Amino acid sequence: MELKQLFSEPNGWEAARISLGSSLAFFSIYAYFELLHASGTVATLVLGAATGMSGIAELLPTDHRYVASALRVTALGILVILVVLSLWRLVS
Repeated sequence: MELKQLFSEPNGWEAARISLGSSLAFFSIYAYFELLHASGTVATLVLGAATGMSGIAELLPTDHRYVASALRVTALGILVILVVLSLWRLVS
């Protein structure tokens, strides 16, 4: 993702459907493993929340560019934190 794309205006349903579908898939995977096997992981919930925020950012009206940018940056930050924490657990 280019920096220009990160701070652009929302792109509408065509860009949001993949993110929202991914979010639904992550939440469904978590629910399946938690309800049937009692082994759902928090990382799956974090991935679902981050992709959901990205999808919501794309569904905003085009004049809400700054809110969409803030949601995208927050989602990206959450994913970076998840990667750093995963690497931290792997090293220690």
